[in-house]
Amino acid sequence: PLTAATMIEDVRTAFVTREGEPYVPQNYDHKWRGPVLLRQALAASYNLVAVKVLDYVGVNEMTTLARSMGITTFDDVDRFGLALTLGGGEVRLLELTAAYGAFANGGYRVEPVTITRVEDSYGRVLKVWGTALEPRVMDPRVAYLITDILSDNFARASTFGEGSALRLSRPAADKTGTTTDWRDNWTVGYTPDLAVGVWAGNADNEPMRHVTGVMGAAPIWHDVMEALLKGRPVREFVKP
Repeated sequence: PLTAATMIEDVRTAFVTREGEPYVPQNYDHKWRGPVLLRQALAASYNLVAVKVLDYVGVNEMTTLARSMGITTFDDVDRFGLALTLGGGEVRLLELTAAYGAFANGGYRVEPVTITRVEDSYGRVLKVWGTALEPRVMDPRVAYLITDILSDNFARASTFGEGSALRLSRPAADKTGTTTDWRDNWTVGYTPDLAVGVWAGNADNEPMRHVTGVMGAAPIWHDVMEALLKGRPVREFVKP
């Protein structure tokens, strides 16, 4: 099995698609780094290693887990190939953020809600949303290890530096994403108290001008998190 300490070669690699064509994924900066640990590869967003991991795990296994975490857009598995791990499948911001919430929640699925209380015109409470324990969708140890990687500021420093917008004034795990031609920026992250997802882009799907996830979505995510968590006690992620 793969672990955070598994070493994988980040070198030019060709994969054969269903159509028999070669698929040669590139890292965002078109550089190869040779042997790297999975901890660093995930934290620093090395694309080629992500594709190798999906090739090892299998698209069916990956989409099954994603659906169990609340992603509803991965319904037709035959549509997807290894590019799925690099954004080759559409997701909804709310669902993706809730899926990250499962990592923060010890592996329990988080169901998004928008209305928590209903009152009539006289102020009488008609209904109150009650929290129900959702099913556990992953081993709590796995959830914690992913959290530990995504909150490792040193592991992601090779790509983002040590003082990027991904670093909060408290422990936080986060991940950025940038789609082809800079059309979409993503940053999704969480603390033990809160999960927040940010998308940045143009409403008409026009590409932005060399704006990556850490430059576009991450500063928004950072400021929202700091504002919402202001005054709350600092909490560490609990190891199971």
